[in-house]
Amino acid sequence: MKSILNNEKIPLWARDRRERVVESRKGELGHFFFYAAFLTFGVRFLVSTSQLITERPELLNSILVVIGISCAVAKIAMQNYTLRRLIFTVVVSAIIGYSALISTNFIFLQSFLLIIAMQDIKLENVVRIGFYFKLISITIHVIAYIIVYNVNPEFITFAYRAGVGDSRHQFFMGHTNTFMAFLIWTCMDFIYLKYDKIRVLHFVAMWVIFLPFFYFTRTFTALFLLVIVSILVAIDKGNNDFNRKALTFIAKYLYIFLAVTFALMVAMYTRLSGTLLIMWHSLDDFFTGRLWFGAFTYYDIGPTLFGRPDLPPQNVFWAGRYFDTMTIFDNYYLGNFLSYGIINAIVTALAIFILVGKMDSKEKIMIVLYSLFGIMGSEVTNTAICFVLLVFGKYLYQDKQSVKIDVINNVVH
Repeated sequence: MKSILNNEKIPLWARDRRERVVESRKGELGHFFFYAAFLTFGVRFLVSTSQLITERPELLNSILVVIGISCAVAKIAMQNYTLRRLIFTVVVSAIIGYSALISTNFIFLQSFLLIIAMQDIKLENVVRIGFYFKLISITIHVIAYIIVYNVNPEFITFAYRAGVGDSRHQFFMGHTNTFMAFLIWTCMDFIYLKYDKIRVLHFVAMWVIFLPFFYFTRTFTALFLLVIVSILVAIDKGNNDFNRKALTFIAKYLYIFLAVTFALMVAMYTRLSGTLLIMWHSLDDFFTGRLWFGAFTYYDIGPTLFGRPDLPPQNVFWAGRYFDTMTIFDNYYLGNFLSYGIINAIVTALAIFILVGKMDSKEKIMIVLYSLFGIMGSEVTNTAICFVLLVFGKYLYQDKQSVKIDVINNVVH
C-alpha cells in the first residue's frame, strides 16, 4: 500500500499513467459540476417565471441557488491557476459577491462564477446545451399555451403595451419579453453553432419561425436583434477587411458608450429644457418609460457603486408624470448605475475592452448583440438565456500556463 502512495517507489511509466487517470477523472467530475451549475441556474430562472408552475416555494428557489453556486465553486476549486490569475479571481469574485449581497441580485454573480469555471470547458458545448434547454422550454410552453387557449381561454392572461393598449401573449412564461428572450437567444445559439456553414436558407427559416411569435408578442427588441444579426453576418461573410475592423471597433466600445450614455441621460434630465427636453421625452416614450424611471431614481437616491437592496414598489407623481409599482430596470445599464452596482458595468466593460481583440468574428457579433440587448432586456446577464458572458471565460481561463496552482491539491496536502 505504501508503494502505491509513494511516487518514488513506482516506475515512471506507472506514475505517469496514474497521474493521467487521476487528471482524467478529475476533469470528468469538473465537467459534471460545470454543466450541473449551468442547468441549475437555467432551471431556477425558468421556475421563477413559468406560469405553468403555480406554486413557487421560496425554499425551492434558495435550494436551486445553493446547488448551482456550490457546483460552480466546486468546479472552480478543481482548476489550475497561475498565482496572478488566482489573486485576480479571488479579488474580483469578492467584489462581485459583495455587490450581489448588497443589491440582493445574484444573477451577475452566478454568471461570473460560470465564467471562472470555464477552464477546459468548450464554449460550443455549453451553447449547444443552452440551445436545447431553451428550445425544449419554448416547445413545452407554446404547446401548453395553444391547448389552454383553445380549451379554456378564460385562464389566459395578457400583457398590455403601455400607452397603446395592444394585448401581448406571454405563452405562460411570465412576460412577453421573457418568452422572446428565450426565442431570440435560441436563434443566436443556432447562429453561433452553425456560423461557418450558415446560409441564407437558415435565416429564412429563422424569420419564418420568428415572425408569427412577433405578431403575438409585439416585442420589438427581439425583432431589432434579429435584423441586426442578419445584417452583421451578411457583412462579415463578405470578407471585407474594413468591415471586420469596424466590427472590432463597435464590439470593443459599444458597451462602454451605451453605459455612459444612459447614465448621462438620466443624470442630466433635470437640467434640460426646450428642444432637448422634448427630444428626451421622445426617447423615453421609445424606451417605454425606462429613462424617466431612471431619472426619478437618480434624483431621489442617486447612483450606487456596489449596489443597493431591491427598490421597493413605487407610487410616485414626479416631474408632471405618474407611475406605480415599478421595481426593476429593464435597461441593464440603468440597472447597474442605479441598483445593481456600477462595479458590474466596470468589470464587464474592462473584460470586453481587453478580450475583444482575441475573439473571432462570430464572437464579436455576439458581443454587439449583447450590448444592444442590455438596452431593453433584463435577462442580459443570465448565461442560461444569453450565453455571451461565457465568451470571456473562453479567453480568461482556457490558455495553459507553465506554472500552475492546483487549489484542491494545495489544500489537501
